[in-house]
Amino acid sequence: MINFRNDYSDICYSEILDYIKEHLDELNPGYGTDSHTKIAENLIKEKLGDNDVDIYFIPGGTSANILGASLGMRPEESIISARTGHIEDQEAGAIEACGIKIETIKTKDGKLTKDKLQEKYKTFTNEHHTVARKVYISNTTEVGTLYKKGELREIYDFCRENGLYLFMDGARLAHALVSKKSDIKFKDLTKLCDIFYFGGTKNGLMFGEALVIVNDDLKRNFRNLQKQKGAMLAKGFVTGLMFERLFMDDLYIKGAKKAYLLAEKLSTSLKDKGFDLAYEFSSNQVFVKVSDKDVEKWEKFAIFESCGKDNDYNIVRLVTSYKTSKEDIEKFIENI
Repeated sequence: MINFRNDYSDICYSEILDYIKEHLDELNPGYGTDSHTKIAENLIKEKLGDNDVDIYFIPGGTSANILGASLGMRPEESIISARTGHIEDQEAGAIEACGIKIETIKTKDGKLTKDKLQEKYKTFTNEHHTVARKVYISNTTEVGTLYKKGELREIYDFCRENGLYLFMDGARLAHALVSKKSDIKFKDLTKLCDIFYFGGTKNGLMFGEALVIVNDDLKRNFRNLQKQKGAMLAKGFVTGLMFERLFMDDLYIKGAKKAYLLAEKLSTSLKDKGFDLAYEFSSNQVFVKVSDKDVEKWEKFAIFESCGKDNDYNIVRLVTSYKTSKEDIEKFIENI
């Protein structure tokens, strides 16, 4: 079976496993106070070109989103998200369980814009509503689209003009950075939001995300919050080791670039065969409109997820990863 289910079905890069094995007999202090974690922090700061950020390693995406959403929030305040946002319908109410209401905006492509935010912000008028305090976006989005630098700049400027924080979910940030449609570089990131993270779980690590806090107002007592939310590993040095190896060279983007190029080949081949994409192709997630009959056929040789309906068609998601091969794409296209 050709596996397009997701980009986290494997264990990890062989380079990551080898690096852990190299340090198998070490004894390290716990809770992220080890030397590997410090080296990983410095490598990321060097990549960002910014020594003033705070970096923390978090076990997974949901816990990273809980922490990113919770920072700087009061009980009466809310976070604005696209209706398709991961925090809205993929995390079992984890954000609401922290006492934070999510206010949503309907979008066609999973992306927020300055105009959409302005329209929504006008609805927070009195004490009968929550007080909007933060905006949540993901890059790439849940439907595979991405933000360009100008779009992020407009959103961030709007946030600062209105006293809002901007939090960027980076579970697939590597795939956004390598896209041919992206103009964002590593050193742009700390100038475009208040909080974001580099996703490792969906980019070749066993687990782990690197949360980057840019805004000084949000840095206070973070480790206390991290511990309280169950997002601090006793064996934090394992996450430190993995991120140390991930940022030692181009490993962070190597696999994402491979995944992008194969997804590009897949999307082009699907369009050549007469299939319509549900969303513009931008990253390692390809969403295609498929009939019930074709879904039944495809399920005989491929693993994938269906993401609802568009009139008479199913929206099927095909995800590539660093583990995907050129032969996988060619075999899939030959079969369909």
